[in-house]
Amino acid sequence: MTRDDATAEAARLGREHADRGTHSWMARELAPGEWTVVKIGVPTRGPVASTQEAKPRPPTADDPRPPMWRDVGGPYGV
Repeated sequence: MTRDDATAEAARLGREHADRGTHSWMARELAPGEWTVVKIGVPTRGPVASTQEAKPRPPTADDPRPPMWRDVGGPYGV
């Protein structure tokens, strides 16, 4: 089989074969001038999310520390 024949056969299999959803076909050179068609499994992936959902933050509690500790960083804050 020539390279052109193998490429044409790979294209035909890609269009018509029942496994075209999970496999691809390519031309491969076995020896100089000798070509064949190989079947390659294509890994399937689950659906990919195109958007990311924004989730609201839960409410935060008030700071229980006394004002001197909150605003300055402690009684010895720098």
